[in-house]
Amino acid sequence: MSWREITAEDLNSLKKAVIVDVRSPCEFAEEHIPNAINVPLFSDEERQTIGTIYALEGEVVARRQGLKIISPKIPALIDEIISKRSGSAPLVVHCWRGGLRSESVASLLSIIGVDCWRLTGGYKAWRKELLSEFEDDPYAFAMVVLHGHTGAGKTEILGQLKEMGQSVLDLEDLANHRGSVFGALGLGAQPTQKNFDAAIWQAVRTFPPGLVFVEAEGKKIGRLTLPKFVYDRIQYGARVLVEGSLGARTQRIVRDYTEGSRRLSSAAKEQALHSLDAIKERLGGQKLAEIKRLAELNDLSSVVSILLADYYDPLYSKAIANHQPYELTVNGDEPAAAADSIVKHCVALAALPKH
Repeated sequence: MSWREITAEDLNSLKKAVIVDVRSPCEFAEEHIPNAINVPLFSDEERQTIGTIYALEGEVVARRQGLKIISPKIPALIDEIISKRSGSAPLVVHCWRGGLRSESVASLLSIIGVDCWRLTGGYKAWRKELLSEFEDDPYAFAMVVLHGHTGAGKTEILGQLKEMGQSVLDLEDLANHRGSVFGALGLGAQPTQKNFDAAIWQAVRTFPPGLVFVEAEGKKIGRLTLPKFVYDRIQYGARVLVEGSLGARTQRIVRDYTEGSRRLSSAAKEQALHSLDAIKERLGGQKLAEIKRLAELNDLSSVVSILLADYYDPLYSKAIANHQPYELTVNGDEPAAAADSIVKHCVALAALPKH
């Protein structure tokens, strides 16, 4: 036998492994190991068919049907797996919990002389290892947290810091959400919670000891929940306040939400108007009607200015006050200069504890 078992812990220490997930496409989309490649043994429809047969006729009949489905696909499936491998890179095969699907593929690879590993316990074991690591929080870095009003330039500053070679954890990018009531506007679906967790896991494992820059977030970004250790570190990290003028903040928000066109598509406008209903009690009926009127006229600058003054700024001002004192205050109207000031201040920040 030329295939061997590998634990989730050992897999996470394996360098440049080619991870092949043989589950169906819908299983893979819902949750998968970062950088894994999906080479499904069964399509979603085939998996559903086999599951129905298992429930109605039992395991033996279901396995026979599965074999009938797989047999014609074996040569192409093996060729696809081999084509994904680069040189002598370790090859790891897995399914949901290290059962028949991954064993079948590992055995087929073994028959033709291809060495591979099979993940003990499958994705389920890997997920358990991830959660255990999050709970232990073994990461040797300290967080520097950017606070500030909506549109102050925190995300741009993170981008500048990343270009300068600093370690940056852009949670809103990983969550595909801007973190506000309108945060999903124009961005499409968020990842699943498990894939969001996996993306954070992949990011934090790459950070060397030192400082990691992050934007202040609540417990949730859209419908996704931050891992507890990330949220806790945000609460206790070194704090930098990002200030910005109302005009610059308004322009930035309009640009970001319209991708520079200064106009919302019909679908995005409908989504924005729907999102307004979530805050209508805070705004009041008269203000809400005015915002909707301006939105219909496509006067987005006026819409954003009203929302900042009457909704976001009062909300964020409380949070900003609650997180005083700040190690440093920078001007987000000039993101590059702000990032430079933050980096120059890092010598003092690096001495702060991570918790």
